[in-house]
Amino acid sequence: MDWDEFYRNADYDRCIYLRGEAMVDYLERFLERFGPFERVASVGCGPGSVLFALASRYPDTEFHGIDISEQVVADNRERAAERGLENLTFAVDALPDLETDERFDLVYSAATLFFVPDTAAAVADLYAHVADGGYLVINYPDPECPARFDQWLEGRRREAFDLVLSGENVLSSADIRECCDTEPRDYWDAVDATEDESFLVAKTPMVYLEKSEL
Repeated sequence: MDWDEFYRNADYDRCIYLRGEAMVDYLERFLERFGPFERVASVGCGPGSVLFALASRYPDTEFHGIDISEQVVADNRERAAERGLENLTFAVDALPDLETDERFDLVYSAATLFFVPDTAAAVADLYAHVADGGYLVINYPDPECPARFDQWLEGRRREAFDLVLSGENVLSSADIRECCDTEPRDYWDAVDATEDESFLVAKTPMVYLEKSEL
């Protein structure tokens, strides 16, 4: 998937994947219930709509958006400057091996691991960028995803989800536990998310993991 081409040609209009605008409220609940957080990173941030909303609400928190697409990062930087959001920055980087050596109180990655070949390595790398005492929040393709996506993608662009459809990059909760040596817990439950039948990807698991302080 050529993400620069995607963002150059698509009228993506600051869309928010999975559950739309509700994703902003859900992450805000997580910040309130598990914070405070000084530094938050969103990996695979795309248009960054969740970050833009929260950066304006939490001016004392640093928000960092990370994405593989130079085009969307450039767009996001321009928009952040226009809005005067000095606590919001963006950088180009990619899973499964982020080049940055920074660590964050919260690392958040939604609707991203579907497009990463080695999801186990990606999860381990994301967890390595969590500061001691911090949290990782991830949404991921589970073993039921190939069947779900096969039905959902009828008539849509299937090639973008080849890894999921083939079952090549699916993960179980046991896989995540093994990657991080930490018990994954249900994010949807933690933020009191409502059932959403409108978008199939919203049914995929989303979990959080706490990194113990040394």
